[in-house]
Amino acid sequence: MILYYAPTACSIAPHIALEEIGAPFEPRRLNLASGDQTSPEYLKVNPVGRVPVLVVDGRVVTEVPALLTFIANLKPEMALIPASGTIDQARCFEWLGFLSSTLHVSYAQYRRPERFLKPGSTCAGELTKRGKVNTVALYREVERRLVEGEWAAGENYSIADIYLFPFFTWAWRLDLDVAAECPKWTALFARTKERAAVRRALEREGLTV
Repeated sequence: MILYYAPTACSIAPHIALEEIGAPFEPRRLNLASGDQTSPEYLKVNPVGRVPVLVVDGRVVTEVPALLTFIANLKPEMALIPASGTIDQARCFEWLGFLSSTLHVSYAQYRRPERFLKPGSTCAGELTKRGKVNTVALYREVERRLVEGEWAAGENYSIADIYLFPFFTWAWRLDLDVAAECPKWTALFARTKERAAVRRALEREGLTV
């Protein structure tokens, strides 16, 4: 397997998951600031020009929820996805959907308004402003949904906790005192960060969080 990732991006989530299950993989680092994601070579891999990408037996898989689900199912005995037919499993996939289709989109409107507007649009400032307001509200919603002392999808660590990890590291850009406003999320992040797999992924990406 080949994982294309970029430091500080959401690709840290499948990176952590691969480390959790101990799967052999080849990490390929992209520098987004240098435009590696728009190089002709990378666009052949992912024409959308985004990370992460996982290449499995020559086949490309994109989107964090898909990668996390695939990786977790490679080692089902590790139970990174809660048992079928349980509310915990429903909660796990609820988190994946919420983070990818709601929170990440709002954050992109704040940080990447050019994705939503035509070049030269006069609406960029307003979209950025509204995106930030909406994103802060959604961070507070994450806090509301968490249960003190539990993992995101119940009593056990899961891919939902892994996917929450990068979003917490992005809070500083929002002028949000996440430790004060989101104590349950802060505690969950701290527990996640102590896992050996997380430390290995952070070390490879050269990140200090």
